[in-house]
Amino acid sequence: MDKNRIFFCQPQKAYMSIANCCELRGRPTGKAAAGSQPKLMACERCELHKMVDKAKVPTVSLNEYVEGRKPEALSA
Repeated sequence: MDKNRIFFCQPQKAYMSIANCCELRGRPTGKAAAGSQPKLMACERCELHKMVDKAKVPTVSLNEYVEGRKPEALSA
C-alpha cells in the first residue's frame, strides 16, 4: 500500500494522506501525557480506517491531487 496516496476522510470531512491517517490512529485516546497529542474526536470514532488499510477507498497520488484531481468520497 502506497501511504503517500490521498483519500477523502469522511469523519474529518477533509482530504488526507494514508500516512497521516495511520499516524493519527497511533495517538492516545482522550487525555494524553505531556508532549503528545490525543487523537482527534473524529478519529476516535472512525470506522473508515479498516477500509483504508484494505485499500478499499478511492485514492489519488499526491501529484494528481496537486494537479486538481480529487478522490471520490465514500457515502457513509
